[in-house]
Amino acid sequence: MSKFSIADKKVANALILLVIAFVLLTLVQDFLRAELKNSAFYFSESLLYSSFWWLFLPLLFIQYFVVNLQRKKRIAILLAVILLPAFVHLFAFPLLVSAISSIVYFHTYGFQQVLRYTLSEQVYLLVIIYSIPVLIFYFFHKKQHPSANASAISEKSDVSLSQFITTILVSDGNKKLNIVVADIFYFSANPPYINIHLEGKKYLHLETLKSMSIKLNPKQFIRVHKSSIVNIEMVTSYTTRLNGDYDLTMKNNTIIRVSRNFAGNFKNRFVKIHQDTIK
Repeated sequence: MSKFSIADKKVANALILLVIAFVLLTLVQDFLRAELKNSAFYFSESLLYSSFWWLFLPLLFIQYFVVNLQRKKRIAILLAVILLPAFVHLFAFPLLVSAISSIVYFHTYGFQQVLRYTLSEQVYLLVIIYSIPVLIFYFFHKKQHPSANASAISEKSDVSLSQFITTILVSDGNKKLNIVVADIFYFSANPPYINIHLEGKKYLHLETLKSMSIKLNPKQFIRVHKSSIVNIEMVTSYTTRLNGDYDLTMKNNTIIRVSRNFAGNFKNRFVKIHQDTIK
């Protein structure tokens, strides 16, 4: 059974086609250069030096696997994945040309001769070509697969949400009642207490609006005035006072003033909560 996935095979096929294309372009370029300079064109020599492109096939494929396996996005690792294959290519090319020429030709192209040529003419190509795939992969992988970051944020959000209160213990004469936070219409300041308003009922609670606001889910409860926090899900409408302030109407027909300092945030939250019913 093949160990390569469909994606791996596609990458391999793409690399093969690119290498073939660059080899052909090299041959055409050498031919045109010879024609323009009125010099001889040696196909075998041009083909030999086109081995510079042959080496990209195995090295880029290895780089592809290394990048896929690598999970840590550190700068040192990124540079290593780019520079290491470029370094190997830099010395493998003159070694390959020297070895092939010693077998096929009467004249052998020396290792140092080809190395000097590569250093002066093609080092920039090595750096660019081995950099582009890595940078593209890291960029698109981050954009298309943000699951790790999203999961971390989601888990953090879940933890935060679990810290918000869902019930409040209040006094009603001699009784202690545990009321559900979602049933609360709004909180109003009554220093040093706060009033908790439910449908047809109000409770006095020893706390401040500031301390209470920290305990409430901000997706559901929002500050609309220095003396009021409302349950946005209990708000049915709002109207402007034409001075920057607004009046909101609760489901129990209570009207509460929205200060201009809190109006922008309130309107945004109201639209998000009620967007399915707002026209």
